[in-house]
Amino acid sequence: MTWGVNVRNGLFQIHWFLGITAGIVLAVVGVTGALMSFERAIMEQISPDIVRVQVSGERLTPDAIIERFSVHRPDTRVEQITLWPEADRSALIRIAPPAGERRGDAIYVNPYSGEPLGKIHGEQFFRTVRSLHRWLLIPFEQDGINVGRQITGFCALALVFFALSGLYLRWPRRPLNWRNWFRIDFSLKGRNFYWALHSVIGTWVLVVYLLLALTGLSWSYTWYKNGLSQILTGEPMQERRGPGGFGGGSGGRPDGGGMPAVSLDQAWAIFVSKADGNFKFASISQPRSSKEPVIVNYVTPDATNDRQRSVMSIDAHTGEVVADEPYKPIEPLGKRIFQGLYELHTGEWFGTPGIVINMIASLLMPLFTITGFLLYFDRRKKKKQNRQSAAAVASVHTDADYWVVYGSQTGTAEQLAWNTATILQSGGLKASVKNIATLDKDALTTAPTILFLLSTFGEGEAPDAARGFARKLLKTTLPLASLQFAILGLGDKRYADYCAFAAAVERWLLANGAQPLFERINVNNGDVQAIQQWQQQIAYLSGVASVTAWAAPEYEDWTLQSRQLLNEGSLGAPIYRVSLQPARPGNTPWQAGDILEIQPHNDPALPHREYSIASLPTDGVVDLVVRQAFNEQGQLGLGSGWLTAFATEQQRVRARIRNNPSFHAPEQSSAGLQAPCILIGAGTGIAGLRAHLHQRYLKDQTGNWLIFGERQRHCDRLFAQELDAWRQSGFLNELDEVYSRDGEGYVQDLLKTRQQQLGEWLDRGAVIYVCGGMAMGAGVHQALLDILGEHELQQLIDTNRYKRDVY
Repeated sequence: MTWGVNVRNGLFQIHWFLGITAGIVLAVVGVTGALMSFERAIMEQISPDIVRVQVSGERLTPDAIIERFSVHRPDTRVEQITLWPEADRSALIRIAPPAGERRGDAIYVNPYSGEPLGKIHGEQFFRTVRSLHRWLLIPFEQDGINVGRQITGFCALALVFFALSGLYLRWPRRPLNWRNWFRIDFSLKGRNFYWALHSVIGTWVLVVYLLLALTGLSWSYTWYKNGLSQILTGEPMQERRGPGGFGGGSGGRPDGGGMPAVSLDQAWAIFVSKADGNFKFASISQPRSSKEPVIVNYVTPDATNDRQRSVMSIDAHTGEVVADEPYKPIEPLGKRIFQGLYELHTGEWFGTPGIVINMIASLLMPLFTITGFLLYFDRRKKKKQNRQSAAAVASVHTDADYWVVYGSQTGTAEQLAWNTATILQSGGLKASVKNIATLDKDALTTAPTILFLLSTFGEGEAPDAARGFARKLLKTTLPLASLQFAILGLGDKRYADYCAFAAAVERWLLANGAQPLFERINVNNGDVQAIQQWQQQIAYLSGVASVTAWAAPEYEDWTLQSRQLLNEGSLGAPIYRVSLQPARPGNTPWQAGDILEIQPHNDPALPHREYSIASLPTDGVVDLVVRQAFNEQGQLGLGSGWLTAFATEQQRVRARIRNNPSFHAPEQSSAGLQAPCILIGAGTGIAGLRAHLHQRYLKDQTGNWLIFGERQRHCDRLFAQELDAWRQSGFLNELDEVYSRDGEGYVQDLLKTRQQQLGEWLDRGAVIYVCGGMAMGAGVHQALLDILGEHELQQLIDTNRYKRDVY
């Protein structure tokens, strides 16, 4: 498992790093490749006065055309003439290249007069495009090495990596469902839509890009082409001479000057008779000497590309057909592929459809560069915002105008505290953000002005980190007449003691003479309007005219990949493992202990529901463990009903990650990730514990003790195979299970039977994690109080070694 996760993380890092380095070059190569897809057709289209002529009488014979052309260009030597069966098509003459050059000019000629018409328009443009495509217009160095060709070769290798790593990174759990691969949800917005374009369209063109890259590499690296030759043909690479004809050269020089060494007319007449008009075009090459036959290269109408040449050799003196070799594919297939690398690269191998597909895929290349950069910048922006939120008020001012004090259980109060400090600083005030656990009597009696942001946990309890403050200070009397304060209370009205801890702190402050800046503001379940009311009050205090209104993090699009019933036959309600895939794998971070907030779609009121995450980002999905809940009328609950029954697999689900620092693994500087770990939970509480176990397994951290409870052993052992494998491997040092319907009691009962072992683990620095329902959490907490005593349990809380995620 560790190896697989490391591979996935490594691939993702390399994928985005290469994307921001090679992406621009690939975009240029893609666009230029697309431009060349129909290069000749484009040039002919913009050169109608050159490639087409007015039909006037009988067309001249090849010898006559060359003779009249030589009158206009006496300083040239004709190597080849190409003719088309259409009466209005110009003839094309290729002249011998000047000394030191590889290929001579191709000049169109009027076949009725022999008058030169000139070169086709666009040749220089496409020559530049081709140079940009192949070596980025970087000139060759003196030793023959071309840096540009090496760059494009490297980018072709990168393209191979992008295709294969992208396929691996987005591989869905249900690969046989075509929608997972090819469907784009155009209702997506922002970065979710960018990711959909990047990943889905990348799947569409994956095979084409692999073909383009794997063939294109043969022009960048000689070692690569040699290797291909050995693999495909079993022989070392041999240089292939140009085929002659339309777009090629004859490979030699004829005797004499501009006129043919022998007459071409007889050979042409014999070819026309034999072909009977069944050719797209034919190129007649002058022989090297009068003793050699005239070679006619021609392409038949049924050829898929213009490189599928048939060859006819004709004795110019006798008119005898020396050889007639219609085109046929090279055998075996490996040799055919190797000889046809260019046709594979351009798509000509597959005819016009192949060229069109290649062109579209090439034009799409910049899309991946653009979406890749958008995703990269979005990711950097979010990281920068997070850093700025903390860095803006990171320094602790001993002379601060305001102390912003938070007491948080799930992290919301802490986030709002940093936001509050930022508003104060924007008004030129100094603010210091503090955890309420750091406050003592001296701090409170010397503090300037304190802004409290306090969550209430469970049934009116203080957050775990604030229990010491509540126990030590709320029953004391302090001289606080010079202290001014304000309180933001966070809670949930579904509980009877709504915002009870915030109210208790307010009563204590007032009783000790402290003066309120304004009335306490209570926030019900993250109510945005109440939070914005608090912001307005803080803005008024700091003299800021306006602030950016607080908004909860946006919901993102996830896909309901699968759900699995985990407790078939149980006396209890069904429990499902629900797997959700983020729209942007690798860009939706979370860690063990975090929460997924779901926005159900089956009720117009759409309040969110929270679930402990049972997996890590390296798993590629968020796993939830959801028990179906029912109301008094027997109807499925809002959240559990949506996830386990109403939403269909592959349906879009709106969700967002909520950071839950109070249930994260402790920092190395405190208990440390290497410290032993005691995980206690029941039912769906296995979710949060499983994520921590996964994290510790990946880091090869031993010293793990799981205490788990449910109803019936034979059907309620959630993730049984996984737990058994961990136990057998030694990763789980201890695995204690208790099943209430089997008469075994509850997890808190089991704890009392393991007091000695519990003490030994705690002496070794163990961290306790508790995850599950409120009743279970209260029972475990009372059991720990009975076993350890209030003082020792509070010490665990103060040192961040007692962590709870109860609901």
